[in-house]
Amino acid sequence: MACHPPRRRSGHVDRLTASDAFSHETVFAHLRLAAMKREREPSSKAYRQDRFENTERAAKETIEAEQRACREKTRRLKELRLAQQSGQDPATK
Repeated sequence: MACHPPRRRSGHVDRLTASDAFSHETVFAHLRLAAMKREREPSSKAYRQDRFENTERAAKETIEAEQRACREKTRRLKELRLAQQSGQDPATK
């Protein structure tokens, strides 16, 4: 009547696991060694280079936008100051 298979006692090893030629540790050790020996793909280097260039471009664009905004603010403040000195209302321009 039980839906689940009976629980195994700790220390129990089923026949398939015991007859496997490699233990999990051996398989993982071979995989780690293969990963360490494998050369990096050139595409990953190209991807990193593209990402670096995109970051550089975005940073440059951000700096330029901030400089433009600062120049525009300075220009508006200068116009406002000149308008106040001459007694004109800049809103009526």
